[in-house]
Amino acid sequence: MRRNLPSLPALHAFEMVYKLQSISAAANALALTQSAVSKKIQALESYFDQPLFERRANGLAPTAAAELLWARLPHALDELEGVMQEVLSSRDGGGVINLAVFPTFATKWLVPRLPLLQEAHPGLTVNLKIQLGRVDFGGTGLDAGIVFGRPGWPQCEHHRLFGETLVPVCSPGFIARHGRPTSMARLADFTLLNQTSRPDSWPNWFEAHGLAAPPKEKILDFELFSMAVEAAKAGLGIGLLPAMFVADEIQRQALVELFEPHQQSDSAYYLIYPKRKAPLQGLISFRRWMLEQNANQR
Repeated sequence: MRRNLPSLPALHAFEMVYKLQSISAAANALALTQSAVSKKIQALESYFDQPLFERRANGLAPTAAAELLWARLPHALDELEGVMQEVLSSRDGGGVINLAVFPTFATKWLVPRLPLLQEAHPGLTVNLKIQLGRVDFGGTGLDAGIVFGRPGWPQCEHHRLFGETLVPVCSPGFIARHGRPTSMARLADFTLLNQTSRPDSWPNWFEAHGLAAPPKEKILDFELFSMAVEAAKAGLGIGLLPAMFVADEIQRQALVELFEPHQQSDSAYYLIYPKRKAPLQGLISFRRWMLEQNANQR
């Protein structure tokens, strides 16, 4: 059982008194009488069984207890307010979802489709949180994540969204300076660009086509897909990149597709979330929409 907690008005009064260091100034800001604010502070001091402020000639000075309370209270109240708003917004098919997503997927795929999501679920709010590594749901406030890999997320539900095809691309300027590979085997003669989270992309590509893997010194690594895309556009080499992330660049002829895209892995993009989060209305709405996008993309 939780012990009785102080009232929210008393905590709000404390916030204002702490900020302004004055009962009268806090009373004016809260549109209350000085007596009412004083009683709220006294109620808190009675609850904690210790003073929160010391009266001095130039105003009030917070005690160590007040400093401790102030260090945590604003964040706690903000979080509580967020929860209340989330529950309120869950009416009529709305809701809020805090979604972890890696940067390139967000900018290249998800964000351009958010207007469609708004149209389908006008009451839904999606807060995007950039995540480069493993999605951690413990104490982070995250409700779900979009990840690339294979199923194996403990205590989580998962839904396959779509697979990934990789395509070798380079800039027109790169071809002008170095020539165009005349065959897949000739790719190994050029500088190859790779994303560090997929260290085996190029070796797997060559193996899938019955070719010897390129020397490691031929491969330049980049931490983010966006960096590898920009490096390819700048003419640093040939990138092996997800077709979905370079479709716009190919259409604008900023990048040239050298060979047909190829799906060389059984990994895929998944929507994952803790089982305890499954009843959230915001998650239900977002999951339904994502699975519809999955069906449309096939």
